[in-house]
Amino acid sequence: MPRHPKSAEHRPSRVPRAGFTLIELLVGITIIALLAALLISGLSRAVERARSTTAQQSIDALVLGVTQFKNDFGFYPPLVHDGAPISDGDDLRRPFVQIEGQQRDGPLVEIDSGDIQFERLVVWAEGEDSAFFRRREGGVNDRVELTQGGEWDDDRAWSDIRYSKFALPFYLSGVGGKRLDGVAGPGFARPQANGLFIGVGYPVGSTRDRYEPVVDADTGSLKQVIGYFEQLEYAEHESAVPGTVMPTDAEVAFLDPWGRAVRYYRWEAGRLVNGRLVVESTLDLNIPPVLVDPAVYAGVQNNPNNAVDDSIANDLTGGDPELRSARFAIVSAGPDGLFGTEAIEDIAAALREAEPASLEGKADLRAKAMEDNVVGLGK
Repeated sequence: MPRHPKSAEHRPSRVPRAGFTLIELLVGITIIALLAALLISGLSRAVERARSTTAQQSIDALVLGVTQFKNDFGFYPPLVHDGAPISDGDDLRRPFVQIEGQQRDGPLVEIDSGDIQFERLVVWAEGEDSAFFRRREGGVNDRVELTQGGEWDDDRAWSDIRYSKFALPFYLSGVGGKRLDGVAGPGFARPQANGLFIGVGYPVGSTRDRYEPVVDADTGSLKQVIGYFEQLEYAEHESAVPGTVMPTDAEVAFLDPWGRAVRYYRWEAGRLVNGRLVVESTLDLNIPPVLVDPAVYAGVQNNPNNAVDDSIANDLTGGDPELRSARFAIVSAGPDGLFGTEAIEDIAAALREAEPASLEGKADLRAKAMEDNVVGLGK
């Protein structure tokens, strides 16, 4: 008999697919994960850029505040001393404040003057402390004080303490009580360069002016914190054993968006030669190393020839006229929390890199740590 094709109703039907194969699912998940990672990375970078922008605006506001203070009172806000933990007890690295024949440490000291008890800020002031602001050794040539022996030492060369974390809150936002500045709450009496305020600790009836804060306690992205402590900063100055120093109400700092205190640097230009100050090269400008190219700074090597060599290779300003004329700076460590002046082993550990052995490698690593610093300059 002839064979007939099967009718359609007897043909086996194709079963529709119920979902994706395992491979298709894995590919889809991978694509979604990559897109999410790219999105998160982009958002993270955008957030950091926004933080850096607002931090720069806040730093610039502090620069304007310091300038206004100088115009109002005739001197820059003195550098409020961080105290013995920062200076490591070295008399050459702290203001000379003697009370009742004893050396006292900052940032605040109590004074008992008969019936009047008050406090004063321990500061490096203009005039008598100008040698500190120039960071110079004594002697005829007055060479840059990098080490005791005068030869280059990478760690000692970067240990420049001409800054304060506490000065700006005290002098710009009016931190303090009546026993310090004579004014309760925000605001302050007329300040003096020696750390005292007019009318505080003086006989009853003495007059004083009252001034409102130059900047707000919380200015832009900066947050004012009372009782600031950061162990890395103590390690930078080779000082106290961890846990032995506790912050007090005197440790008041402006914290950047990443939680580190901003630094207020002060310096004066001039190298002492035969009793007069001269500026023959950018080395004589005494610019703090946190503001200069680490490779150029390391190349200077602190030898006498560099005192008069103002070649491009020796230009610590990198050709920046603003830096050349600046006399103070306000610096934030930026997102990585590093200023670039810390001990090289601390920088390497924080950046998760091997500690370099060569001078060039150390300079490169410091430069990497400085890349995200937020800086404001003033004169």
